Amino acid sequence: MSSSSLTPSVVSGAPRSILGEGPSWDEESGTLYWVDIKGGRVDWWNLSSGTFRTLDLKQTVSCVVPTRVKGKVMVTLKQSFAVLDLNSGSLSKVKEIRASDRVRFNDGKCDPRGRFWAGTMDMEEREPLGSLYVLGSDMSLRGVVEKVTVSNGIGWSPDHSEMYYIDSPTRRIMVLDYDVDTGQVKDRGRRIDLSSYPGVPDGMTVDSEGKLWVALWGGNRVLRIEPSGRVIGEVKVPALHVTSCVFGGARLNTLFITTAQDDVNSPAKTEGPDGRLFMIDLEVPGAPTYPFSGRVA
Repeated sequence: MSSSSLTPSVVSGAPRSILGEGPSWDEESGTLYWVDIKGGRVDWWNLSSGTFRTLDLKQTVSCVVPTRVKGKVMVTLKQSFAVLDLNSGSLSKVKEIRASDRVRFNDGKCDPRGRFWAGTMDMEEREPLGSLYVLGSDMSLRGVVEKVTVSNGIGWSPDHSEMYYIDSPTRRIMVLDYDVDTGQVKDRGRRIDLSSYPGVPDGMTVDSEGKLWVALWGGNRVLRIEPSGRVIGEVKVPALHVTSCVFGGARLNTLFITTAQDDVNSPAKTEGPDGRLFMIDLEVPGAPTYPFSGRVA
């Protein structure tokens, strides 16, 4: 991708979100998943059939990841990890956290070994009340990073030696040493500073060349960034509040982008680009979405 700006298209027929977030790609079934946090909804799109489906969970749901069991995904609810059966709509909580009522889960993603990483946030976005957690394949839960205000994007380098993590109000990306075999991280103080760009960093993904793709809430774009911190490209999104992105499609070179409406506390509108799902085909493929490796049957 060159340094010039690219523009994605709206995915026709996709349900509109109040606060679209947490996208993931299931390579096995060719399905894109995402959530509407404020709408309490999980949406998915099977690209082979062209079918869109929706489950209204009637509660906060902040991210969704595939599992190795057909028809089941993992989600984060307000303060718990849960298994969601897409056919029956049933939810089975597997692990809960203890936190202030002001705290809820936000973004999450599985690492190359299938551990489910997800972080929490202060819903008033003022105090460092949140943490980053990891749920192991044995359903054990471990806190990794504390004193987080708005836990957001997570990603790994192609060789799995580095983990990237965003606490949005800092407007920086943490670059952590990562041990893929143990799931342990080490913070050596490396940061990618995005404070000179409009908006704040939100969700992210990584491509096959090791470049980071970071959504900017309030910045109407997704930046392509070298691990050194140099911004080398962007996708300009018609919606102001760009929330996250993930690679998918048959060649893993389609970037799917979630967005939110201007007023995330208002009822869902029916027109306009905000809250729409976008997509754009790129020259460089992305890293896969790793499924959760725990037993969910």
